Amino acid sequence: MENQQDFVSEENVTYENESDKTVKTDSDQEKYDETNSDEITKNQDELSEEYTYESPKGDPLYEIDVQIKASDLYDYSLRHSYTSLGGLLSTIVGVLMIYAYFAKNASPLYLIFGLIVVFYIPINLFLVSKQQAMQETFQKPLHYAFYENGMEVSQDDLKEMIGWDYIVKAVATSKSIIVYTGKNRASIFPRRDLQPDATALIRVLSTHVDPKKMKIKQ
Repeated sequence: MENQQDFVSEENVTYENESDKTVKTDSDQEKYDETNSDEITKNQDELSEEYTYESPKGDPLYEIDVQIKASDLYDYSLRHSYTSLGGLLSTIVGVLMIYAYFAKNASPLYLIFGLIVVFYIPINLFLVSKQQAMQETFQKPLHYAFYENGMEVSQDDLKEMIGWDYIVKAVATSKSIIVYTGKNRASIFPRRDLQPDATALIRVLSTHVDPKKMKIKQ
């Protein structure tokens, strides 16, 4: 980072002539590019290590095909938003503003802004979910296979193996089982595809995922 700081502040240096300035600038630019390139390469290597998983071991413990629809994405988005601090605070603020209007005879602006705050999140998430569902990724089923060393997801010729240690948490809604593999990354298993019920999937997750990460109540 020292090279970057030197490069940024070079315009404050006094040069004897224009050619000296050019040489100084080019030299610092080369150092800056080299340092920046090293940092980018390092970050790419770290990402490669993070998403490089082992091959499946043994026979599948459980397999399922899921077809993600807009309603599934909406269900996930609602759960994700309203369990986050930002979503909860927004809703609380909106409800308080509506309450202030009716109980405290506050300005009509309280009611207007309260309704906007309360209904903006679900309406916006609904519209976003409909747009997401139109993406090519969600036009075809996703195949999941669970092994002793992780969960494999595939679609056409693309495959990804996710080790059990990469699972952040597993939660459930009335419509889906959701397995988080990152803060904003998750696999959605609609209950309609988990026939006859979700017991088999929950059993596999329960025996391989850290109990502290299991937030599922059947």
